[in-house]
Amino acid sequence: MREHQTQVRKTAEDLMKTGKARLFIGYTEGLEAARPVAFFLKDPERAGALVLNEFCGAGLAKYVLDEAVSPDALSGEPLPPVAIVAKGCDALGLERLMADNRVPRDELYIIGIACHGIVDPGKVLEVTGEEPVSAQVEKDHVAVMTTRGSHRLAKAGCLMDKCLTCEDPTPRVYDVLLGDPVQEGPAGKRDFSGVTQVESLSPDERYEFWARQFQRCLRCFACRNVCPACNCSVCSLDEREPEWLSRSTDLPEQFMFHFTRAYHVAGRCVACGECQRACPVGIPLMLLNEKFMKDIRDLFGEPAPHRPSEVEPLGKFCPDDPEGWLKEAETA
Repeated sequence: MREHQTQVRKTAEDLMKTGKARLFIGYTEGLEAARPVAFFLKDPERAGALVLNEFCGAGLAKYVLDEAVSPDALSGEPLPPVAIVAKGCDALGLERLMADNRVPRDELYIIGIACHGIVDPGKVLEVTGEEPVSAQVEKDHVAVMTTRGSHRLAKAGCLMDKCLTCEDPTPRVYDVLLGDPVQEGPAGKRDFSGVTQVESLSPDERYEFWARQFQRCLRCFACRNVCPACNCSVCSLDEREPEWLSRSTDLPEQFMFHFTRAYHVAGRCVACGECQRACPVGIPLMLLNEKFMKDIRDLFGEPAPHRPSEVEPLGKFCPDDPEGWLKEAETA
């Protein structure tokens, strides 16, 4: 991915200088080499601060909600679009925002990045005991340079979790694509093995599993704030009158929060994994989202329930919709 960094800088500079974009959202260096952060470029002379490498994993899609507002509030004139760098997962998030009518397509200029996988610096540190400084995703492995030397690591051991089940390494929507399209994710398709494992537990065991997870929740709302499917103008969970969710972090309230969030994005989650990536205590939140994806796939025959469509499976009614749950309720 680093090989496209020069193109990203040149594209950003050209778009800003020609007035074809009023803002460019990309990445820049963070406090650590392997942890780049979001960058909002308004001055084309600063395009050289943009970076693109195998650690640029944080999703950028949600930021356009704050920036893609047109026309100009004072003049009423249409504004140039917001330009944004988008890997396949980022582009799915943008599709979600467009499908939900939160951001018009013509207010975005999408620089698509064909992605071979993003390296998780935490996994590299865990495996090698050393901080990574650069990486290159190869066909069968990942070449990682750390503060003390070089390593050849298996993809499954160092790529971000979301990359291991990625089905859309190439953005489905873009204005310009950097790199040749990538047909398959770095480690195969989503098999819902984690969901299947939890489903195999007894009801009591499942409760204990999730209770252990939710007891660690800080209620920081990072999972909600980064999620492109959690895009309501006002979140009901922030409301104080009526107060749908108390500020208490006791276990029943934690279950309430996480189940509410999961049901809210059911059938709309794009599998970008941002909720799980952003969680500071490592709660496996994608297990909840994938449970809904798996059920939608099995019950509605939707092979890729994470891809936004004009009408989602849970957003329409058909006479032949699966209703096994109803029969179970009638016989209970």
